[in-house]
Amino acid sequence: MSNIVDAPHVVVRAREKYCLALKETNKALRHPIQVKADSTLTAVLLLGLFETIAFDGWKNYHIWATHIQGATALLQLRGTHQFTHEIQACIQQGIRVPSALTEVNSNFERNGVVGPYNSIQPVSLAFIGFRIVDLCADIKSHLLTDSRTICHFALDIKANLKAWADLRSETFFEISTVREAANICFEDKKHVYSSVWGAQLWNSWRSLGILINQIILDSLDHLLLHNQEIKRDVYSEALYSLRNLSQDICISTPNLASSPRAPTMIWPLYMVLQEARNVETVRSWAAIQLQGIKTYMGIKQAAVLAADTWRESLTPHFNIFA
Repeated sequence: MSNIVDAPHVVVRAREKYCLALKETNKALRHPIQVKADSTLTAVLLLGLFETIAFDGWKNYHIWATHIQGATALLQLRGTHQFTHEIQACIQQGIRVPSALTEVNSNFERNGVVGPYNSIQPVSLAFIGFRIVDLCADIKSHLLTDSRTICHFALDIKANLKAWADLRSETFFEISTVREAANICFEDKKHVYSSVWGAQLWNSWRSLGILINQIILDSLDHLLLHNQEIKRDVYSEALYSLRNLSQDICISTPNLASSPRAPTMIWPLYMVLQEARNVETVRSWAAIQLQGIKTYMGIKQAAVLAADTWRESLTPHFNIFA
């Protein structure tokens, strides 16, 4: 509330309650039984959410990161038992995905509770994301330096993303395009989903697609091929795909903007905004939507990301090889 209206006294009270919650959470973390309780994990995640909302600069980044790392450690500590009940089953920086997070996700997906979901998916979207994060980490740490190998891995992951999309279930979503008011819809278009969750899921898929196409484009910039025609074709397809995915994220914003899932747009919109290979109208729309999330929902992190990206807009685009 204090981020939406001028209410400094609310900020003070919120910080006081945050400090009390942090004190009680730390007490629970030191307790041999309470440390594994659902309430403790939820508290840590909510503390991280508080920092996301209150985020007004990179000086606070380490506080948010500490909560996320703590939640990951708790997931590992809680073990496979946390996924034996349906209610519980419903309940990152240039490094590889923590093994604890990969293991927890694997245990979750092998559990009978989520069987119907797995039966229609060729591969988990989470594990595709893990592969991308691990690939980026190996490039950053110079474990992978050969551009041909990097491009090969990236194209394989891109094929996984395509397979996931090709076998999507209409139970979750459907996509079409309709004409809407120009002031609320990007290029007068709007996707129609069967649920808000479907819009969020597709944007996660699109964001991963942008990442993997960025890696392909950057690797091709460093790759020498005798057949330049093949290189041009792969480059053109990756660039077209990246821009198309970015536009689809922009078109999807009305489906999420007025829902409780609006904060899930922050990462997809940031992916669109930071990619300088997108045209200015697309990047500008993404920046305006991020600012809107801060204005109407009070989540400061969105505005910080938008402002920082525009401030650096004259520098080269995001490059995984940098």
